[in-house]
Amino acid sequence: MTQEETRLRALYLFLACSQAVDQFKARLIATFPSAPLTVRPLLERSLKRELGLLFRYWITRQVWQQLDAREEDAKSLNLAVLRLFTEGFKLARDGSGLRYAELSTLAEDVNELSHRITNALGMEHQPLLAELHGAILPWHDAVMKYTMEALELPLEQLSSRVKEWAGREPEPPPH
Repeated sequence: MTQEETRLRALYLFLACSQAVDQFKARLIATFPSAPLTVRPLLERSLKRELGLLFRYWITRQVWQQLDAREEDAKSLNLAVLRLFTEGFKLARDGSGLRYAELSTLAEDVNELSHRITNALGMEHQPLLAELHGAILPWHDAVMKYTMEALELPLEQLSSRVKEWAGREPEPPPH
């Protein structure tokens, strides 16, 4: 994979997942119908950061699986994705998200995410956790779909999709 191809494939993943994070975040925030204005920015930042972190780990796992025989390509693409996600989602550079790398099932991922969100908010909010558990599978499937598209679609098609995203949202996953 050339540097330009790596950059475009990583950008496609970042943009697709950024929009997915925003959509999922909005669903989760809706579980706080009367959140005080002072709490809302913390809630938005925490959800965006935690969802971005999890989505990046899902991408990383799938890239390693799909490009197993092309280790250098997998490494380059994952590093490019890591840089975009770290900057775009303002992820900590302290290795705190490495816990996801130790997990192997979606149930473990969602339990870890629930724990991290609860800690970030300083409280447990059952409606948010219920929505998270009930809606995580379609979002996981969407991230897997975006990753496969990033790996398989021709560069011209990826480039045109990246340009199109300036004006529209990707389709939300089924409920």
